[in-house]
Amino acid sequence: FHPEACGGPTDTAFLFQDFIRSISEPMATSVTTIPYSLPVIHRKVLVLGSGGLTIGQAGEFDYSGSQAIKALRESGVQSILINPNIATVQTSSGYADRVYFLPVNVEFVTKVIERERPDGILCTFGGQTALNCAVQLEEQGVFKKYNVRVLGTPIQAIITTEDRELFAKAVDYCGYKVAESSCCATIDEAADAAKRIGYPVLVRAAFALGGLGSGFANDESELRALVQTALVNSPQVIVDKSLKGWKELEYEVVRDANNNCITVCNMENFDPMGIHTGDSIVIAPSQTLTNSEYFRLRECALTVVRHLGVIGECNIQYAVDPASQEFRIIEVNA
Repeated sequence: FHPEACGGPTDTAFLFQDFIRSISEPMATSVTTIPYSLPVIHRKVLVLGSGGLTIGQAGEFDYSGSQAIKALRESGVQSILINPNIATVQTSSGYADRVYFLPVNVEFVTKVIERERPDGILCTFGGQTALNCAVQLEEQGVFKKYNVRVLGTPIQAIITTEDRELFAKAVDYCGYKVAESSCCATIDEAADAAKRIGYPVLVRAAFALGGLGSGFANDESELRALVQTALVNSPQVIVDKSLKGWKELEYEVVRDANNNCITVCNMENFDPMGIHTGDSIVIAPSQTLTNSEYFRLRECALTVVRHLGVIGECNIQYAVDPASQEFRIIEVNA
């Protein structure tokens, strides 16, 4: 048994009666008009690629970027791609109108923007590398200077999902919980936080690619070694209460600019918490959730993603206690 055995979401079942009524009594159905505005026309859009990828991981960034370039072409929009990785589909001939084999960082992206003068930029198709670059470009005022509009998820939503403290506040506002954690900038701060939370703890580097600099610490010596490595890759580390052994699940969510939001599917990690997703496999749909658990996590996903203001696709990851009804939100990848 798995939740997909259901005919579909139950929260819209009332619409079936409306459908039957509109078929049986077509003249009794009221006509509803909605405001309409002409879409904004974009002439040229810059797409930030992912750069180098680990073999066996993160292939979705190449795939999603390729689909974005195809969609731009179908819409008659000129596409400019920055991606130094020649071993990708999106850099192949016939995709983007112009390709720059340059590093995805502030210096080179700024130079390309200055030369090409795009009126829009897509920064959510290149993984962590592109997201970090976009945040820095926004902070330095590059987008405002060259009048480049960020398409899709706003920069502030990206910052909220990446900054663990802001993310924890956003989740709490929605009425849900993240794992007990503390954001730290030094080794001593992390040691104090771990004592307060209680060992074992999970150390994670914020704004880091593929879980770089992350791991479990059972005592202070292990913690200090992990944090020292993590701070090389990130200005901030997060010390989380260990949820090792809990089930790890995620929901793929799509939201548009009009606040329409759907869950495309859900997935369950074959391995429990403690094994990085990149080193594991996932099964879609999930196989061990009850129907009520499935819809409870779905409702949570829609609520949180709407509050964050994500536009486009994202995923929300959960840790679910197999021995109770408890769950924690791990993160949202915009």
